[in-house]
Amino acid sequence: MTKILRQKTKDFFRTNQLLRKIRNFFHQSVAPILIKAVVILITLLVLIFAMLKIFKPAVLEKVYEKSSFYFFHCLNLDNREFGQINVSGNYRVTKEEIISIVSESEKRKNVTEYSLLIQGLIDEVKTRLPWINQVVMTRSMPDILNISIVEYEPFAIWQNDEKKFIIDKDGNAVPFEDKFRDEEEFKNMVILSGKYANTHAKSLFNIFVIDPNLSENVYSATWVGNRRWDIRFDSGLLIKLPEHNISDAWQRLIKIYNMPGSIVGLKIIDLRIADKVYLEYEDSVIREMKSL
Repeated sequence: MTKILRQKTKDFFRTNQLLRKIRNFFHQSVAPILIKAVVILITLLVLIFAMLKIFKPAVLEKVYEKSSFYFFHCLNLDNREFGQINVSGNYRVTKEEIISIVSESEKRKNVTEYSLLIQGLIDEVKTRLPWINQVVMTRSMPDILNISIVEYEPFAIWQNDEKKFIIDKDGNAVPFEDKFRDEEEFKNMVILSGKYANTHAKSLFNIFVIDPNLSENVYSATWVGNRRWDIRFDSGLLIKLPEHNISDAWQRLIKIYNMPGSIVGLKIIDLRIADKVYLEYEDSVIREMKSL
């Protein structure tokens, strides 16, 4: 029944003489005038905008500010109270810490600066919570704030001027707190020392991933003369790496380390000169060798 009624309605609009005349009149007489009017209006608006941009930029800025204000006001976006705040991606930073910063920041902002609210919140969260690397904030209508964060991934502990920091592979530093001493994650972390060691941490990260089994033996690394690394193993073995091509030097170290009995009694493996390896043994081993 519905299908028949729909078909009859279509036939009526298609065959009715009066409707056909009205439709033809609109297409032939009204539509061209409307199109011309729209084109003229758009052209005038573009010209006005260009003239204001060139000769009266302050007026254009004021129009933008007022229209932005009314836009946010009409959509109720200038309401500073968030009924719900969702936080994701946090591990070391608590949701309560983030919500507290957001609530405090809302009270300090002026309504006229609302368009900068989100960026202001992001800047403040990153400043006050050093573990946070990236923050993305989005608002869901009407009053839900969604916060997605990415934290720094700890790579090593950096000691500098009697201060300690936890750094990621790119050298971003987070102050080392007393509570970290009891956390298992930080007990076996590589210790870096030397001025600017943090900014060169990525070179260590790049060679450590070549052979994770060998890297597990690393206890500390010292940035020497702002140009190269000295690596200390848990056993006390010292590895002197070159200034350049440390990846190639590390590959040579892997070969030496994997040779049965090759590191017994070794104190130093010096790889600073390309294509050469200098080995220094403990005194007891040297005396034993001389007695043979």
